[in-house]
Amino acid sequence: MTIFKLMVDKDKETVWLNEMAEKGFAMTGFCAGFYSFDPCEPGEYIYQVDITDGMFKASEDYRQFMAEMGVEIVALWGLWVILRKKTSEGPFVLYTDVETTIEHYKKIRKVFKTVTVVEILLFMVEAYYALEEGVEMGIWGVLVLGVMICVLARQAFRTNEIIAELYERQGRVPECGGLRRGGISKLLVVGMILNGGALLLSNFYGQMVRMLLQVLAFILMLVGLWQTFWSQDDRAD
Repeated sequence: MTIFKLMVDKDKETVWLNEMAEKGFAMTGFCAGFYSFDPCEPGEYIYQVDITDGMFKASEDYRQFMAEMGVEIVALWGLWVILRKKTSEGPFVLYTDVETTIEHYKKIRKVFKTVTVVEILLFMVEAYYALEEGVEMGIWGVLVLGVMICVLARQAFRTNEIIAELYERQGRVPECGGLRRGGISKLLVVGMILNGGALLLSNFYGQMVRMLLQVLAFILMLVGLWQTFWSQDDRAD
């Protein structure tokens, strides 16, 4: 059985995979949003989702450590690795103390921050291309990138909230990790909206007005990008 499902929250993905295992479907493979499942005994496996230090690979030390724990690497995709263990062999918990859990989520936060910034820069390039070559050429690319930016940024801030809760559990002062405490900068949002408006209405005004709107939108997005993803706390990360 194959199921297509787009997930960016590794905790929700873990819950879903374990729910499927409870129903008698063991996840056996993954590729670009397509999950493969084979029948199994209900509750036969426990699944966990982890993050590695390399793209589409896991180090030999990591593989050996998991093998010693009786853990099977089911799939590697990007920086993510899906693991499983026989329920009969006991509990399966990757991070057993608060400090290692914090470090784990810091790695995840850094991934979402980096990818979001890259997507915003691609959004600006795509918007410029659409304005230069015509709305039909780039409108769908701009819309898709805009949705991806919103999803990724939301996940970055959600991960930041998890880290803050873990810090508070230790009685320590939470650090923002280079993320704006108030969420995404309004200037970034306004810049994206202005860029989209300039794209959609580009046939109703001249080239000079179009360029002025585009330049203003890019300035707002760059300032908003800086406000959203920079803080003094990031230096200590």
